[in-house]
Amino acid sequence: VVGRVASDIELKHTQNGKSVANFRVAVGGMPKPDGTDNVSFFQVVVWGKTAENCQQYLAKGKQIAIDGRLDQRSWQAQDGSRRSTVEIVADRVEFLGSNTSSQAGASPHRSADKAPKDQQGGFQDSASQFYDNTDADYDSFNSDPIDMTDDPNDPQF
Repeated sequence: VVGRVASDIELKHTQNGKSVANFRVAVGGMPKPDGTDNVSFFQVVVWGKTAENCQQYLAKGKQIAIDGRLDQRSWQAQDGSRRSTVEIVADRVEFLGSNTSSQAGASPHRSADKAPKDQQGGFQDSASQFYDNTDADYDSFNSDPIDMTDDPNDPQF
C-alpha cells in the first residue's frame, strides 16, 4: 500500500518491552464520478525496531509504502456492542519522497527496518534490508517477468 501518513505515530511498549506503533495512512484512488477525491484511511500497526524508526522519522503528510498483511480484530465496546476493524500489520515500511534530513547524498527511499547509519547508535539489524529502489532493474517482488502475450483480452498491436 502506498499512501501518506494521516496521524501522529503512537509508540507503545508491551509488558515484555516489545515496541509497537500505531498510525493511520491515507490512500488515494481514482476520483469519484462527481470529481471529488476518493481517499481511504487505514489503521497501520508496526512492531519492533521498525516501529521505533517510524515514530522517530515519520510525520503527518510523509509518503510511505507499506508491505504487510491485513488483520481483523474484534472487541466488545463499553456500550456492550461488538466492534471490529481491519488493520494493516506492516512487515516493512519504506519512506518515499525527498529526504528531509541533512544527510548529503542520502537516498530518497529509505526502509524503516533500518535507521540511517549515522543515527543508529551502533545498532545493526541483520534481518533488515536497506536499499535504494530508484534503480530501474529493482524488483521489490523478486519475481520473473510476466508474459502478457497469452491474455485473450489484450488487443494486438
